[in-house]
Amino acid sequence: MKLDLDGWLAQRWMRIVLWSIIGALSVAKFLYLSADFPNWSIWMIDQAKFTDEGWWAGAAVMHALTGHWYVAGDYNPAVALPVWPILLGVLFHFTGVSVVAARALNVLLSTATLGVVFVLVRRSAGGKSDTPALWATLLLASSPFAFVFNRLAILETLVVFEFCLLMLAASCASAKRIGPLAALAALATTMLLTKTTAALLIPAVGWMAWSSIGRNAPGLLKSIAALILVPAAFVKGYAAFASALGYGADYNYFFGVNAMPDIDWRQTLSTLHDLFLNCFWIDRVLYPVGLVILVVTAAWKRKLWSNPLFTASWIAIGAQVAFIFHRQDDYAPRYFLAMLPPLVWIVALTFSELLAHARKNDSQNPASEIPSPPKPLHAPSLRVFRERMGNHEPHPAHLESGFWTSSKTALLLLVAMAGAVVANAVMIGQFFTHREYGFHDAAISIQAIIRSHPEQKPLMLGVSGPQISLMTGIPSINDFYGTEDAAEKLARYQPGWYLAWNGIAPENEALLAPYRLEKMASYPAFDDDERTTLILYRMVRREDHD
Repeated sequence: MKLDLDGWLAQRWMRIVLWSIIGALSVAKFLYLSADFPNWSIWMIDQAKFTDEGWWAGAAVMHALTGHWYVAGDYNPAVALPVWPILLGVLFHFTGVSVVAARALNVLLSTATLGVVFVLVRRSAGGKSDTPALWATLLLASSPFAFVFNRLAILETLVVFEFCLLMLAASCASAKRIGPLAALAALATTMLLTKTTAALLIPAVGWMAWSSIGRNAPGLLKSIAALILVPAAFVKGYAAFASALGYGADYNYFFGVNAMPDIDWRQTLSTLHDLFLNCFWIDRVLYPVGLVILVVTAAWKRKLWSNPLFTASWIAIGAQVAFIFHRQDDYAPRYFLAMLPPLVWIVALTFSELLAHARKNDSQNPASEIPSPPKPLHAPSLRVFRERMGNHEPHPAHLESGFWTSSKTALLLLVAMAGAVVANAVMIGQFFTHREYGFHDAAISIQAIIRSHPEQKPLMLGVSGPQISLMTGIPSINDFYGTEDAAEKLARYQPGWYLAWNGIAPENEALLAPYRLEKMASYPAFDDDERTTLILYRMVRREDHD
C-alpha cells in the first residue's frame, strides 16, 4: 500500500483543505466570547472560569477605573507577574474595561501560536514536504481543550505562545550568532514574569538550543547562560526593584500562598492513577497515540529521539507531569494545557518519520523486488537473522517488519489524526450550539442593581469580585486573599456590596457581623457543587458597630 502525500496535486489540495479548516476554526474562536465556560464539560472542575480572569486582570482593571493599579492590602498578583496585566492595561486604554476584549487578546495569541507551531515543525521535520507541519497546526487548532481555555483571559495561553516562540528561537540558535541567544534570554525572562511555573518548560528549550548549537561544552554553557543565568538575574533584579518600590510584602505573599505543598507519598498510587486518567483532558485520541509512540520509539525505533524537538517535547511533558504529581490532588485541568503542543509535535514528527521511511522504501526497494525473508524457527533476533541469511546484510525492508512498516503505519497514524480532528470539531460544535450565558447575565444584572443604588458605595467584596469587575467595570476587593486581614480591608475600604457563592460561609459570619446583609438577587451560574448560585447582598452598616 503506497501513501503518496508528496505529489504536486496531493500537496496542493491538502494545503487548501487543511488551511481552510485551520482558518475556520481560528475565526470560530472569536465568536460569542461573552459566553460562559462550557458547563458539564470534562474540564468542569477548573475554577479559573469564575476567579482567575479577574485576579490576573485586576491591576489593569483598577488602573482603567481609578488611575491606580495597586490596591493596598488586597491581592495584587501583578506585583509578581506583571506581563499579562501590562498587556491588558495597554488594551484597556483603547477599549475600556472589557472581558470580551481581554479574551479576544488571548484568542489572538492562540492564533499566532498556530503560525509559530507550523514554522517550528516545518523546520524540525526536515524534507521538502510541509504535510507534518500542516497536520500539527490543524491538531492544535481543532483542540477543544485549547478552544475553551484560549477563550478565557488567563495566563496559560500567553505562556504556551511564549513557549512555542522560545522553541522556535532555540531551533535557530547558533554558536556564531549572538542574536538568537539574546532573544532566548529576553523571551525566557518574559515567560517567567508571565507565570512562575513556566520555569518547568525551560529544560525543554535548553535541550533544543543546545542541540542547535552542536551539543558541545561551549554550547551547553551558552544555553545555560541564555536560559537560566540571565533570566534568573533579571527576575532577581525585578524582585529587588519591586521591594524597593514598597511592594515587597505583596511579592512575598504571592509566592507564599502559591507555595508547593509537601508530597504525601502514601497517595502515590492514587495520584498516579488520577494523573494517568486526567491526561485524557489533553486529547482523547492523541494522548493514547502518544503513549503508543513512547513505547514503540523506546523499544524499536529510537531514531526519532535524535530529533531535538521530539526529545524536547518529552522533556516538557515529563516536567509538567512531575509538577502535577507533586501537587497531588491540588491541581486544575488548565495545568495540563502546556502539554498539548509537545504532544502534537510528537505525533507530527512521528508521522513525518513514517512518511520519510515510506518514501525511502518505495524509491529504493520496489515491493516486487523484495524477496521474502526465510521463516525463523524461533523469535527472530538480528544475529540469528544474519546467520540464516549467510551473514549478508539483510534487506532494510526486512529489518523494519512488524510495527514500523512504511505506508501502512503512516496511514494508520493519519487516520488517527483525522479521527482526532473530527471528534474535536464535533465537541467544539457542541460548545457553540449549547452556549450558556448564566454567569455573564448575572454580571450584567449585578451591574444594573449596583448602579441603581447610588447611595451605596460602588465597591464589591468577594472572591469572585475581580471577575465581576472585569465583566462590569465596577471595582472590587478580594475577601479571601490579601496581605491585610479581611477585617482590616473591610474597615479600610467599606464596600457597599458583597458577593457570595451559595450563601454566606460560616467562617465569614464574624467578618461580616458589623453589617446587615440584604439579599438583592441570586443567579444560577455554574456546574460546580460548591459554586452553583451567585448571590448579591447589599451591605448596610449596623449602628451599634459604628
